Amino acid sequence: MYRLLNSVVYLHLTIFGIFGYDRRGVSIISVIIGDNPGYGYFAQSPAYDVALARALRTFPTSLSQVRRLSVYKPGIYSCPEAAALMPILAMEVDQLIRNNPGDFTVLITPGCSLEVIALGDFAREWDVPLMAVLAMDLSLTNTQRFPTVVTFPSSDQLSLVQATLALFERYSWSIVSLLCEDVNLNRTDNRQFYISTCSGFINVFRKSSQIDDLHVLYFGADNEGYESILQTAGTHSRVILLFVATSWRLRNVMVTADRLNMTSGDYIFIAPRSPSVPTGDALQWQLNLTSDDQAFTAFQSLVTVSNPIPRWNVITALINEICSQSQLFYNRTVTMDNSAGGCSVLSQFSSRQLKTMTGTNFRKSFLNRTFELDSRSVFIGPKGMRVCDVDLYRMNATTGEMENVIWRSQNGPPVNRPVCGFRGDRCIGSLEKSMVATIAAVFVLVSFIFGTGIFWFSHQHMDGSVWWLLAPEAMHLVSAITHSNLGTFRSVKRP
Repeated sequence: MYRLLNSVVYLHLTIFGIFGYDRRGVSIISVIIGDNPGYGYFAQSPAYDVALARALRTFPTSLSQVRRLSVYKPGIYSCPEAAALMPILAMEVDQLIRNNPGDFTVLITPGCSLEVIALGDFAREWDVPLMAVLAMDLSLTNTQRFPTVVTFPSSDQLSLVQATLALFERYSWSIVSLLCEDVNLNRTDNRQFYISTCSGFINVFRKSSQIDDLHVLYFGADNEGYESILQTAGTHSRVILLFVATSWRLRNVMVTADRLNMTSGDYIFIAPRSPSVPTGDALQWQLNLTSDDQAFTAFQSLVTVSNPIPRWNVITALINEICSQSQLFYNRTVTMDNSAGGCSVLSQFSSRQLKTMTGTNFRKSFLNRTFELDSRSVFIGPKGMRVCDVDLYRMNATTGEMENVIWRSQNGPPVNRPVCGFRGDRCIGSLEKSMVATIAAVFVLVSFIFGTGIFWFSHQHMDGSVWWLLAPEAMHLVSAITHSNLGTFRSVKRP
């Protein structure tokens, strides 16, 4: 998928100055584990070929010393399984580095965050730059552990978290539930973005002073599971974050929420999304099904949080070239859904500079820089990770389209904590329990004042009569005091 590879492979390493034996070669080693249809070898390697070929056509002389090598482990692996295999592939990478001691080595991998974490430790010891095109785990910004790692994911996890927290601050939300897909489920679709993003949100939220109460729940693929987990989440918070891998499952979740009467305005659902591909998993509610009316209502309680999508219309030729490369040389068919591409100018060094270049210094050349690509602009932040803008969308109830507007409801956003509690157990009848307690306290106070007044009056006017037989004028006085206090009591309103 395009979101798994933005720009890394088209390394424009313009080498000029000295020729002959003074020139230092450049080895670009791609490290790929598995045959995932989105970011495996057959999906990514054709993109690397096309990127380097385009670079050579543009800079035939300066890139003549650049060569591309591959370390590839075939098979189908989950992210944790691939990470466990990375030390084995690292031995092959180490041998390639030893075989070319005079070259400046650059590592590129489309692996998941766990793979990059494992390979990043080796890259630190080799002191070679590692460029990751998918990994977005915030731990990779730890420059002490990963001083040579630069990441180029299509989506920036930290920006999604920060935008969500800004939304919470805007509407005074501090109690939230996170609904995440079970990481142990065996599915063929790509869920790494949502698994990693859920983990990142949890880590940041647990440390954030804005979050008073955090609940994390995991669910499977069946609709009954959706119903159960939504009911549980509704007893904990009115703000529910959904980390759901496909638009079809997100639609099912929202339709289930509508069936549970959770889309009438009392709850808000927020779904961090991966940038859409042109013919892929775009978010839509209308599928010409009997549940379309339900979905139309349900999606009005949904806010999506995502980074901007690429400019697909200007990179059609590039994608077509990648598809042709895949068919001709890999005997595979790559569609628009799982193709990868894009070009970026990463850095320019003379051969003299390359002789003394280290992985750490190479990484520094990317920091705080914007690279203008055909598909979009890419800004690499101070910690070596891409920083993106964020779009927040809600459905337009008139057109049925998702648009960049946050709130339109006349009743405003859901409250952070319902008056009667998330389970409705803080009220007796229609009155809040705390209000009932206040009423009781006021009643006791009034009774005490009334009793004390009678006792005082009876002792001050001992004339032989029974103490409770008050004089008429005293009775009027006590009655006035009582009515005054009751008037104060009646003015108490629920917050």
